[in-house]
Parts: sequence; C-alpha cells; structure tokens
Amino acid sequence: MSLYDDPFGSVLIGSWIASMLYMLIIRETISYYTSFGKSDALKTKIFVAWAVLVDTVSLCADYADVYLYTVSHWGDLPFIQSQAWPFTLYLITTGITGLNVQSFLVKRCYAFTKNWLICVFLSLCVLISFGGSVALVIILTRFNAYNQRFMIKTPAIVWLTMTSVTDILIAAVLIWQLYHIKTSYKTARYMIQRLMRAAMQTGTTTSVIALSVLISYLCNNTSNVGVGLCFIQGRVYILSLLYNLNVRTILQQQTTQTTTTVAASEDTYPSQRSAAMAMEGIHVQHTAIVHMDTSGDDLALTPSSYKLQHDDKRRQMV
Repeated sequence: MSLYDDPFGSVLIGSWIASMLYMLIIRETISYYTSFGKSDALKTKIFVAWAVLVDTVSLCADYADVYLYTVSHWGDLPFIQSQAWPFTLYLITTGITGLNVQSFLVKRCYAFTKNWLICVFLSLCVLISFGGSVALVIILTRFNAYNQRFMIKTPAIVWLTMTSVTDILIAAVLIWQLYHIKTSYKTARYMIQRLMRAAMQTGTTTSVIALSVLISYLCNNTSNVGVGLCFIQGRVYILSLLYNLNVRTILQQQTTQTTTTVAASEDTYPSQRSAAMAMEGIHVQHTAIVHMDTSGDDLALTPSSYKLQHDDKRRQMV
C-alpha cells in the first residue's frame, strides 16, 4: 500500500461517495418542495431548508479538507501531519445535522406515542450525542496533530455511540407502536408494513455508519478511514429525513391504486362496514376516498398519531 493511500485516499473516496449522495439529496429536496411546498407548514419547510443548508456547508468542508491536503499543501509535511480547519467544520456540521434530524424524529415519536417519559429520555440521548460532538471539536481545536488524536477518544466514543443508540431507539419506538396497530384492511396493513420498513431502514443505516466510524477510529486512531466514512454520515441523515417526508407521495399512489377494488367490494357486499385510517398527514378512507391532508403543523415525517376509526354506518361513494 502506498504511503498516501490511507491519509489521502480514504478522504478522497469519502468525498466522492458524499458527492453522489448529495445528488440524491438535491433530487429528494426538489421532490419535497414540488409535492408539498404549498401544503406543508411554513416552519417545516424552513426546517428542511435549514437542514439541507447545514449539510451543504458540511460537504463544502469535506471538499476543502481534500483540496488543502492534495493540492494547496501537497508536500508540506508539517501541514499534512495536522488537522486543518475543514476537519473541525465538517465534524460540527455533522453533529448539527444529527441534532436536527434526531430532534425532529423525537417530536414525531411524541406525536405518535404521547408518552413524554420516552420522549424526554430520547431527547436526553440526542443532547448527549450532540454534546459529544461539540466536546470533540473543542479538543481538536487545541490538539490538532494526528499523533494527538488519542485525546478525542472519550468524546468520540460518546458521540458515535449515543448517535447509534438514539437512532436505534427511535426506530424501535416507532416500529413497536406500528406493530400494535390492528386492522383487517389490506391497504392499511400494507401502509403500516411500509412505514415499519422505512423506520427500520433509516434508523439502522445511520447507526451502522456511526458504529463503523467508531470502530475504525478505535482500531487505528491515526487512520483516515473513519474520516472518509464520517464524510457520508451527514448525507445519510438528510436522506433519511427527506425519505420520510416524501414517503407520503408513495403511500398516496399505492392507496389510490387500490381504491377501485375496495369500492367494488363495498358495492358487492352492502353489509360490509367501512373504516378510516388516519396517519398524521395521510388519510386513507376505505370507501375509495383517498385524501392527503398536509396543511397542519404535524406532518408524516415518521409514522405517528395513528388511529383506527371504525364506522358503524356504511359510507356512500362520493
């Protein structure tokens, strides 16, 4: 292996992957504002813009880090053996991105469970995780040499471990609540299963990346492999946020496709009762009426506020 494969190759490849993920962020952001720009609450649209802006700054810091080491200061051994300002910038912006997304998910958990004890505990985990990232950055500003990386061991463990634990706990709370929703309607079951998969996939993906960064650092604290992995951590957080926002479009399309079949069933069996399933921001009426309501403040970022309402009277088709 070449002398520069680890210190420069790792961050260069990490920046490439981060760039590809950022292209997905641009696509999903355009999709969000196109689909929900008029219906979602203003504070939610501002939050999405803020989250994407912070991640954009983080990506620029990634680029600056690579450029300084491979172009501006190529061959400058004292500079190469230290960690320049972009290193701390992308760390703090990644921490802020995690804080943004996890805080919003905790808010969704509360809207879903109405259990303030669980949400207080999750909020505490979020704050501890963010505090670890802040402490890490503060220490790095004072001890920025590669051979001093051992100084950040404790805050690095706190940040990455709590990030992973918090992501898994949030996903577990959402999946547990969804699992206990019972309905006999195929469309409702499909939507519940789809949202359970979304919660599991987004939660495990971010936690796996955080653990990978931590393991890489603990195995060799002078290696840049963990840095390259950290380059993509913020992108994955933003993608999970946008996916959970845009999943409403997918659910609406799927439920619309099944309405004709449901309507035929209602006409064939007049005694069959209709039901409605309300999903914070999504309403599926099992009499072939599909309505998307996103005008309120509570959006379907994550599965939340689900209630099964069974009507004793048969609804007529509109």
